Amino acid sequence: MIDFAALMNFAFENRLYESEVHGIEHWHQVEYNGLLLAKKTGADIDVVRLFAIFHDSQRLDDAYDREHGARGAEFAQRCREEKRFELDDERFGWLYDACRLHTIQPRTGIITIDTCFDADRLDLGRVGFPLDPKKMATEWGAKIAQKSLTSGYSVFHMREWIRKLVL
Repeated sequence: MIDFAALMNFAFENRLYESEVHGIEHWHQVEYNGLLLAKKTGADIDVVRLFAIFHDSQRLDDAYDREHGARGAEFAQRCREEKRFELDDERFGWLYDACRLHTIQPRTGIITIDTCFDADRLDLGRVGFPLDPKKMATEWGAKIAQKSLTSGYSVFHMREWIRKLVL
């Protein structure tokens, strides 16, 4: 069993940059989005939850940081080696690749990785970007993004809208 709260605290204490945009609120929203999507996609829930913790944990700033995903993947690797959590090799590979690729690859065809990508992309409203169905990696991510475009909600209120969404 993974102690997600302890792991999140450890990751938060070991982040490289204190961010309001990519910080703990975002991590929690990505986890929520991922759990919502996983119900429909069948993605591995533990991997989705771990992705929420690690994907932005090693950002250097809130600007464009192409390597932050790779650093987050390496941080996850270190935490696994330190026995802070356990995953078999296949599932850890999904986590590693989801972190490493989440901003540089549109989709992989691996449902758990693609669900992680969309969990993050569904929180783009926080920085003023409307959700784009074409940029989602899963069918369900695209459906949510499409529905958001006709919802009448401001992009800055997408978190609240998603939390009320019934799939």
